[in-house]
Amino acid sequence: MPFAHGFNAIASKNKVSSSKKTIDTSVSNEINKSSYAYISKWNSIDDATFLAQLIKANIKVRFAEKPFSIEGKNYERGSLIVLRHDNKSDENFDENLVAIANKQKRNLTAVATGFVDSGKDFGSYYVKPIHQQKIALLSGDGTSSLSFGQIWHFFETQLQYPVTILNSDYFSGVDFSNFDVIILPDGYYSRILNKDTLGKLKKWVRSGGTLIALKNALTSFADKEGFALKTKKAKDDEKSKDVNLTPFEDLEREEANDIIVGAIFNSKVDTTHPMAFGYESKYFSLKSSSKSYEYLKEGGNVAYFTDEAKNVNGFAGKNALKNVPESLLFGEEQMGRGSVIYMVDNPLFRAFWENGKLFFANAVFLRNSDKF
Repeated sequence: MPFAHGFNAIASKNKVSSSKKTIDTSVSNEINKSSYAYISKWNSIDDATFLAQLIKANIKVRFAEKPFSIEGKNYERGSLIVLRHDNKSDENFDENLVAIANKQKRNLTAVATGFVDSGKDFGSYYVKPIHQQKIALLSGDGTSSLSFGQIWHFFETQLQYPVTILNSDYFSGVDFSNFDVIILPDGYYSRILNKDTLGKLKKWVRSGGTLIALKNALTSFADKEGFALKTKKAKDDEKSKDVNLTPFEDLEREEANDIIVGAIFNSKVDTTHPMAFGYESKYFSLKSSSKSYEYLKEGGNVAYFTDEAKNVNGFAGKNALKNVPESLLFGEEQMGRGSVIYMVDNPLFRAFWENGKLFFANAVFLRNSDKF
């Protein structure tokens, strides 16, 4: 549970006494019509849900790419900044913003200026707008129904943000320019993502689109011309055998050496990358596949397993373990004005891996969303 939620935890051999307490979690922000802007933190999926509701209400929002301090308070990368000037056409701007913040239990800080004490001022290039993202999600033949369901649940239930479902039967004929983000769930798409469709997707990405691929969907891009993703070759300390002499009763155990069915590994995070805003330098990922990929030589290695990566919980076969160190977890390959985002592990696993969800939200809202 601590890994799934990103909690710090300690073990105790003794019983820990506790008493029931009622904690008031209500939030009561106040309207400040003389403010230059309102600021809100960014370090949880609840902050992403808040952002989604602001976008749906047509409230213009920006985010800070650099940490800053203003009026005696410090703010981290990813902090949301709502400028009065951006929303001057909304007569009820303050009322609408505060109502949504109170409903979502997000604290707002009103500031009287856009000039910061340290960092980048609100008018700089590093304070970027977040435009409304039109999102498409692939479904149908070739797609893992479980992966599709997890992503759909994420948008419908948690973010409460609209997503368009595209079926694989007609995916190649879709006008991709109608969307800003296209998501490929875990699945096998060799038939769907043929040479022509891949070329069409690359053209769309270069024009500013964000393509997000999860787990086995990455095989459609790995080792392909025009993409930076490379499969990590399996390490084999033994010479290959032409004949398998393993006794029948030992076959199942022998095969288990090559698989990962559910294990947690520690990874390193580049906290300066927008996809990692809200995270600390260490992230525990749930790995349910033995597939591994090389670090991206062209692009951003957002989260990755170092040579010290270890299985801290769950089962992983001894041979599969060899390929996890020095491999990619989450990466971004930039193409033209857009990017392809590779997610080797599923950060939305069964909707309960809470600590991974902000990575996904960052990919959707903080990458390329400032482009028209």
